[in-house]
Amino acid sequence: MKKSLLNAAAMAALLLTSPAHADIDVPSSVFTMEELDEAKERAIKDEEPLVFVYTDTATK
Repeated sequence: MKKSLLNAAAMAALLLTSPAHADIDVPSSVFTMEELDEAKERAIKDEEPLVFVYTDTATK
């Protein structure tokens, strides 16, 4: 009982603090690895960081 209360409290703390770290603006446009050079040029032009997100495009 005590252990499950601690687990619940830890989970609640994690969920409450997670949005505080989510202060990132993800653009709606994406580039594939084949378009990396174009992505770099655009990031430099817009003075924005280049962010890599790995995903499986075959999944929905």
